[in-house]
Amino acid sequence: MLKNTRCLEFEKVCCESVDLTLAIDVGNSRIKFGLFDCAPRDKAIPILPTSVGVLAVAAAEQVDWRKIAALCDQEAARISSAVVAGANPAGVERVRSAWPQAEWPPPHIISRASELPLRTSVDIPDQVGIDRLLNAVAANVLRSAGRGAIVLSAGTATTVDLVLEDGTFAGGAILPGLELGARALHQFTALLPMIDVHALMAQGGVDALGRNTAAAISSGLWYGHLGAIREIVTRFGAAAARPPLIFVTGGNGHRLADALGAEYRFEADLALRGLAFVAQMDDGKATAVRARDDE
Repeated sequence: MLKNTRCLEFEKVCCESVDLTLAIDVGNSRIKFGLFDCAPRDKAIPILPTSVGVLAVAAAEQVDWRKIAALCDQEAARISSAVVAGANPAGVERVRSAWPQAEWPPPHIISRASELPLRTSVDIPDQVGIDRLLNAVAANVLRSAGRGAIVLSAGTATTVDLVLEDGTFAGGAILPGLELGARALHQFTALLPMIDVHALMAQGGVDALGRNTAAAISSGLWYGHLGAIREIVTRFGAAAARPPLIFVTGGNGHRLADALGAEYRFEADLALRGLAFVAQMDDGKATAVRARDDE
């Protein structure tokens, strides 16, 4: 764990490839920087790039590029491409404008659905959060052929999205995340206290029967969230020939996955991994993924 309190995590593992991709996912609460080992391109079935390191900083803070450069220092010469995307356009622009040109290759900014190897069946694809679409890109690599997927991403907002059996992103549902719900209850009422969601998530369990106001809010936030997710997932899967695989990601994802049950599979940093996958494709089109579905 880094001593810098703005940095949430940095994990480094050994790798032997020549090239690395620097992928940056700019969210509303956090900016994630990830180094990824280039995935083999000669495989019939694609795989997500391997994470070499992931670093997260608060989105509201000025990015300290010196510290990020220091963290990447040993691998700097191996970074062959850089890509930036995210659900926070102002944050993406801040990253782009402050980019340390001498350190890494110029970043490619992805902001449109048409730039992704993903079919969509929604009203206006470019108005869907790019992070949701990148989650779907990653889910298409992870899921089994002929089987759909549901992606639950738990961050500032909680999103639940459906990927059809043929790999098409079909849309989804958006609800306030746990912290957003806690903040709204506190700010828009006279007497309700602010609940520390990080402490709530760290608890072994939440008592459904709250015997004081804070406990009652905790119960409502937690079980209301779980109940809403289960209802949405049930409705999404009702028309599927086979139960969709369920992937869970995001800052609160691990705890939610544990509470929701064994069929909810936690996958860290799905949007970031999907972004690195897109960056490493020769023409930006998922021909291999689509071919797998057409078999």
